[in-house]
Amino acid sequence: MRALVLLLCAGLFSGCFAFEEIDKGMEIMEAHTSTANKKKQEETAQGADGVKLPTYAEKVGTWFESAKSLAPGDRTSSDPLIACRTQGKTLFTKRADCLARGGQPG
Repeated sequence: MRALVLLLCAGLFSGCFAFEEIDKGMEIMEAHTSTANKKKQEETAQGADGVKLPTYAEKVGTWFESAKSLAPGDRTSSDPLIACRTQGKTLFTKRADCLARGGQPG
């Protein structure tokens, strides 16, 4: 008789634990969804003084506006690029770098 009551109680109360764990898991999932992350990003996008901070795309765009390529004549160094043989490889480096690596300028 005791065993029957014990089995009945165990069967009835075990489901409560499972539902509580499912509810906890759902709360954790909600905290990490994209909508929750978007809300956090919108909140942090505002600076401390209320000024909107630039996004990554805006930062990259402004960098490309000021970026420039260096033409071969734009280099200011008097140390020209040379072929450097080191460890069985031929690398094209400046003479000082070649000697620092233990290579043979060629």
